[in-house]
Amino acid sequence: MEQFILFGDSLTQQAFSHEHGALGPALTDAYIRRLDVINRGFSGYNTTQALQVLPLFMPSPSRARVRFFAIWLGANDARLPNTPGGPQQHVPLEQYKANLKAIATHPCVQAHQGIRVLIITPPPVDERMMLDVDGVARDGQSPPRRTSMTTSLYAAAACDVGAALGIAVLDLWHATMLRIPNSIVKRDNAYYYAGMLHVAESASLQKLLRDGLHLSRAGYEVCFQELMRCIDRLWPDQIPDQLPFVFPRWDDERAWIATR
Repeated sequence: MEQFILFGDSLTQQAFSHEHGALGPALTDAYIRRLDVINRGFSGYNTTQALQVLPLFMPSPSRARVRFFAIWLGANDARLPNTPGGPQQHVPLEQYKANLKAIATHPCVQAHQGIRVLIITPPPVDERMMLDVDGVARDGQSPPRRTSMTTSLYAAAACDVGAALGIAVLDLWHATMLRIPNSIVKRDNAYYYAGMLHVAESASLQKLLRDGLHLSRAGYEVCFQELMRCIDRLWPDQIPDQLPFVFPRWDDERAWIATR
């Protein structure tokens, strides 16, 4: 069977988890007996690390044909520089864009004729929920590891890369925000997003996140819905109902006779 590869960080890795993942099982079920859905999520990776491991796992066309290649990176690149806790994950914005471009156009990706490359932006974050996860004191004296504003910039940068390359983008950041009442507020000529410490707490956003950074089951359901809408819009011939089973149905007598 041809493959549908999801390549990313912990958001991708956890998309198949028993407890929280809803994207992986839903996508696998949608394409069952049509495409093999492959999880290539690497927790903690930024685009620099992802670019290094890409040629190590990407199959050659002689081994397996890849029909879809979804790139879901940026949540770790958007971590602020010089923040406490472990090795630094931050990748400057322009380098992030260069890395995304290099991944999308990598020879081992483009070797697959007709491959459909899709960039997924990082989703919004919730700064309140991340305080406890990041071990940041609520007195505001310790710097946070991530901010809502910075993540929005990396989401916008991913959209820019897709536009520059002429490839598909699932803008999960905006798709998520559209589901949240009053998610973007303009105040004093500045924009404030749901999830910021300086705006009212958003129960709607927090429902879609498990810890402020990673998606909850409801958040993964949003991602699945948006992914299927994207495929239906851009490649309507590739939605599951339009694809035949790779092997015949048990009751397709004509097909079984032909295989004898």
